Amino acid sequence: DSGRPFFLYLALAHMHVPLGVPPPPPASGRGIYGAALSEMDALVGRIRRVADSHGKGNTLLWFAGDNGPWAQKCELAGRLGPFVGAWQRQRGGSSAKQTTWEGGHRVPALAYWPGRIPAKRTSRALLSTLDIFPTLVALAGAALPPNRRFDGLDVSPVLFGWSDVGHKVLLHPNSGAAGKDGEIETLRLAQYKAFYTTGGAMACDGSIGPAEHHQPPLIFNLDGDIQEQEPLDLASREYQAVLPAISRAYAQALEDIATDNVSVADYSKNPAATPCCNAQHVACRCQAPGSHAAALDRRTERRATRLCL
Repeated sequence: DSGRPFFLYLALAHMHVPLGVPPPPPASGRGIYGAALSEMDALVGRIRRVADSHGKGNTLLWFAGDNGPWAQKCELAGRLGPFVGAWQRQRGGSSAKQTTWEGGHRVPALAYWPGRIPAKRTSRALLSTLDIFPTLVALAGAALPPNRRFDGLDVSPVLFGWSDVGHKVLLHPNSGAAGKDGEIETLRLAQYKAFYTTGGAMACDGSIGPAEHHQPPLIFNLDGDIQEQEPLDLASREYQAVLPAISRAYAQALEDIATDNVSVADYSKNPAATPCCNAQHVACRCQAPGSHAAALDRRTERRATRLCL
């Protein structure tokens, strides 16, 4: 209402388990999952209508998922579509959330800005949620801090339909299925995907695919094999042609991480960075002392050994 620019980051709990929806779920044919999806769609629609009511074309809406389906939750997890990670499925476990297979990290994204972003346009550019920050900084006419390097790009030319050029290289860190969490052991170079470690997360049937290390790496050409079914033959001309470029990109990426201005703080062991239910703690979300909610919190604390929010 003030007319000043604003930024809203909204992290909806949809579509994460547990799925909570008002009973009874609508007759979408997808049960609880479909009901939660419909509710999320309605919420995003309300936000769009409010933004448009304050001057259509003044606000960029950028919508994206955060990871693939949580396969061990079965019918509550959603579906992989064509990104089934077939090579992994043959060896057990899920190729969805927590993995570096396409079904684990490839997500839908929509950008809406009437008058700036062309309607009904799809781009094949390789983008990342890491691009949101530098893109918004550029659109605001500001500059990124110069004391460190950023993995994201200003992708406004892609959004505005001027270009279909995104990342040439993307890194996919291990995320719980195989290998040490956070280690970079999967790399995307153009249409090629190289795995130095593979593994499956827990599937709906409880199976887990064992971690396997690959040296030289498994390489898939996603242009013709989006299901990640058949890695390139090590002896093939295509594999031999692309391996040096992948090896260089991988080495450069690891060097970039190692030499960047990275914080040495270990927040996992720093009590000052641990949210807790302490009214004096800046990171807490406790109710004001003496309130009815605070009394409920104290009763809850007596029942639990520790209450973290």
